Amino acid sequence: MFAWAWALVVGFLLIYNAYLWLGERIAPDTDILALLPVEERDPVLQQAFTRMIDSAQQRLIVLVGADDWAQANRAAEAYDRVLAQHPDLLQSADPMTDQRDWLAFFQSHRLNLLTPQAETDLRNQTNQYWVDIALAKLYSPFAGLQPGAWRDDPFGLFGRWVQARAQETPVRPRDGRLFVGDGQRQYVVMPFTLRVPAFSLAAQQAVIPLLENARQSAYKAVPEVEVVAAGVILYAAAAGAQASRELSIIGFGSLLGIILLMWVTFHSLKPIGLVMLSIGIGCLGALSICWLLFERIHLLTLVFGASLIGGAQDYGTYFLCNRIAPDTSALDSWQLLRRLLPALVLTLVTTVIGYMGLALTPFPGLRQVAVFSALGLIFAWLTVVFWFPILARNGTFKSARVVNWCAISLERWPLLRLQPSGLWVAGLFIGFVIFGLSRLGVQDDPGHHGG
Repeated sequence: MFAWAWALVVGFLLIYNAYLWLGERIAPDTDILALLPVEERDPVLQQAFTRMIDSAQQRLIVLVGADDWAQANRAAEAYDRVLAQHPDLLQSADPMTDQRDWLAFFQSHRLNLLTPQAETDLRNQTNQYWVDIALAKLYSPFAGLQPGAWRDDPFGLFGRWVQARAQETPVRPRDGRLFVGDGQRQYVVMPFTLRVPAFSLAAQQAVIPLLENARQSAYKAVPEVEVVAAGVILYAAAAGAQASRELSIIGFGSLLGIILLMWVTFHSLKPIGLVMLSIGIGCLGALSICWLLFERIHLLTLVFGASLIGGAQDYGTYFLCNRIAPDTSALDSWQLLRRLLPALVLTLVTTVIGYMGLALTPFPGLRQVAVFSALGLIFAWLTVVFWFPILARNGTFKSARVVNWCAISLERWPLLRLQPSGLWVAGLFIGFVIFGLSRLGVQDDPGHHGG
């Protein structure tokens, strides 16, 4: 009865997941920032912080350098032509327009923008000193940088502030572009603005190959050109690629390890299929419910959650190993389940409690992983309880010779008794644990980097 009821539940999960992936065509969220906590802030401060972060992460700077300016300019044009074909991904910034916008923004605050030296002069210099400066700027055609009309800044205080800002960077306008040199090569500075989120995995997969195509186009135009790019999206893509490789290695390694151990233990493919069945149903159930609980599911939630659900193989393995154990071989499957049920319940409850602790953290990513993993373990556990007694009946499997050898070897393992030597070992171990715990610290700042 319970097995048929669970079959109906699994059938519903299959239909619902087919609807989500084929009908609704759901797509996991790929924005890394969605995993970070959303703090309660003043709305104005929150808006300012968001604009600052967005401005920084959406910038991409490319340097195209060659031995002379003409070659660098030609390579930069070839580079820019490739990117211009995808305005939905990258937008080239006009340095002249940016300069005018920059000056217009600060022009409205010119009365408050002073260099330290200008502030000192205002406090200490005489009135005649400022009259002479104003007259000199009025009648001299070579009075230096004068942003705005003379009447708006007769003493040149804002001009001095702008010149001080210009000295903070070696980049200068040249032939309608931005130029910088290192004494050997001359570089065209090309600023771009991303039109897609920098931390989106889908955006990274679209932008990174595009930048590589642009680089190759610059090399074809000028073979000896040097192209240097910097931007948040480049570092995020590199970190994401490394994490993907590591997760693949760990995931496939764990899967191969489970399959190998199951094969060595049972010398049969059926136990491997049963364990994978429980894990698969766990993933289907977790995805179905999480999609209803959360507005969206992050891709990393699926990756980490599926990996953690892999721990559900312990339930099936525990049942199957007891199925071939000598002391339980005479029991039928339901009698065996009643004997194992208290231990199975205890392992499920303790694991779920551990994951629910993660659900209380302020990180949405950890909450999703915790709920996804806990639900997956529950569904996998129910699969073992309802289906394994039917699918793994008495006499279905036989233990391999290596299993019998391991079981016999356990009888020769030393036991820890209340003797002086055993107490010394236990005391040293407890002291080591206490020392390790004393060295632990809590750091919940995602922007913190340890030294």
